[in-house]
Amino acid sequence: MGRVKATKTELRRLRVAELMLARPGISIRALAREVGCSIGTAHNDAAAIRAEWAARRSALYESRAAEDLRRTDEAISALWPQVVAGKGWAVDRLVALLTYRAKVLGLETQKTELDIGEVLASYLSRLAEGGDAPAP
Repeated sequence: MGRVKATKTELRRLRVAELMLARPGISIRALAREVGCSIGTAHNDAAAIRAEWAARRSALYESRAAEDLRRTDEAISALWPQVVAGKGWAVDRLVALLTYRAKVLGLETQKTELDIGEVLASYLSRLAEGGDAPAP
């Protein structure tokens, strides 16, 4: 008996998903009316379907990001001899690829603001004392 109920649930959720795709923005009440179930059941079905769609989008995004990172690493490897040779265009392309890589990894969102005046003053004071002045 447990299998029959699961099958009915699966069929109902499939119908809810079809309606959500066919009529974006359909209300939960309209879903319940179309499928012939309670508003709570329609709400739960819609939430489960949205969660499944979100998981699929996330997995697709991660696989695409991994592929982009692999291609970016290959491009950097191919470009590296030109960078070492001092070709200006290659250095520019390397910077663009590294910036893109940081964006894909989500690293560009972390911004650190430094007061260049304080950094320079610290460097000059350490230099005046005779010591090395590592960057803070």
